[in-house]
Amino acid sequence: MDPLYQAGSILMKVNTLQGKKMVESGLQSGDFSLPPSWPSCLPPPADLELLQQKVAGVQRELEDFKKEALKAIHYLEDAFCEMNGVLAQQEEQAARVKQRLREEEDRGIVRNKVLTFLLPREKQLREHCRRLEGMLLGRGRDSPSVPRKVQAL
Repeated sequence: MDPLYQAGSILMKVNTLQGKKMVESGLQSGDFSLPPSWPSCLPPPADLELLQQKVAGVQRELEDFKKEALKAIHYLEDAFCEMNGVLAQQEEQAARVKQRLREEEDRGIVRNKVLTFLLPREKQLREHCRRLEGMLLGRGRDSPSVPRKVQAL
């Protein structure tokens, strides 16, 4: 059994399945006019005029809503594209930074290898210089003007 609904001062019987189909097709097409199969439910002409005005107002609001929704969608699409562009730039920048870090690490490794080689060599050279200096100063004490080799001959 179809439920009874009261709209204002009008009591009418509504076929919910047919009403659902009408609303769905009306939402898709934007047409909310009553199908010819509903003449028994039509209110008096004065109320009908008022209903038609209300329906026209709802249709205008629906069109305004569609326009606003499309504007919002376009805005979101633009924002999404802009964010993708910024993200791509940041990814490129991050890749360049990673590359520079790798190069710096490679240079650091090379520096460490060079230092590992040079530091012990420097230590050896300092010791050798001290020995040579000691030998030179030691010779200078024995005979300042004549080297030892010459004395031995």
